[in-house]
Amino acid sequence: MSREVTEAHYLHERSGLEAVLRPPVEGPCALCWVPRKEELLVATFSGELVRVDPVLGTSPVVQGIGRTMALDVDPSGERFLQIERDGTWRVGSLRGGGILVEERHAFLTGHTGFFLDDHIALVGDEADGRYLHLYRGAERRGRIRVPEHVVPLREQGRKLRLARSTEGGLFVIDVPEGRFPKGLAGTAHRLQPAPGHVLGFTEAGVCVWTHDGGQPRSMRLPEVTAGDVSADGRYLGLGTRHGAVALARVDRFEKRVRPDLVRAFDEPVIAVAFSRRGRWLATAADSLRIWSWED
Repeated sequence: MSREVTEAHYLHERSGLEAVLRPPVEGPCALCWVPRKEELLVATFSGELVRVDPVLGTSPVVQGIGRTMALDVDPSGERFLQIERDGTWRVGSLRGGGILVEERHAFLTGHTGFFLDDHIALVGDEADGRYLHLYRGAERRGRIRVPEHVVPLREQGRKLRLARSTEGGLFVIDVPEGRFPKGLAGTAHRLQPAPGHVLGFTEAGVCVWTHDGGQPRSMRLPEVTAGDVSADGRYLGLGTRHGAVALARVDRFEKRVRPDLVRAFDEPVIAVAFSRRGRWLATAADSLRIWSWED
């Protein structure tokens, strides 16, 4: 274990986090909370989609699918979007568990996707570049070339937007009207959308921007592997390569101060997700844990 992580001493009493649930879900690889409910949708390496209710327990949704690279639930909480590593994407029902749409994609890496009003947006790296595809049902309605170091943003009631991190800050444009400034190279941040925010991970730590762009808040925490921002924008949840989990207040970021860590897993944390309402934080590594916290 690296010196950076060992020095934190895993200060459980100061982290604010409390692991309240360890659902019997083995090998989780993707997480998404269901809007309007306190239910968590979990994809596993063994090819299952499982619904986890923190009070009522777990129940299967779909079995026999491939490894999930991206997972989303529509705002109504009735449909899920699942994108596989090996060329398939599908939309299914959370009511009956049936598959509504199943199509192929050409993504090699960088898979992501989400519901966008009455469309579905899929993004990934193909053989000749990175592309964003828009579908309505099974019909593809558009294909857009996406520049490097760019992530798509979803905002309720707004057009699709793209964000790019540069030395001059985060630039956010509307699609297709906007254009990124010429001559500004992207930074090395690994960008990830979050509710109302964009996260940027580097070897040294994490940056957080709002969807308005500009300069970020930043925090030092080596080897961050996953993160999410709470729906109210107050909290940042993080996971590390060494199985540690951290909780930080976004408005109290300090560049030179690390958050306190909780040693949660023996494997790297691969997914972190806040519930859409309420006070749950789900983290996935070799197993699944759901946390609560106090201010």
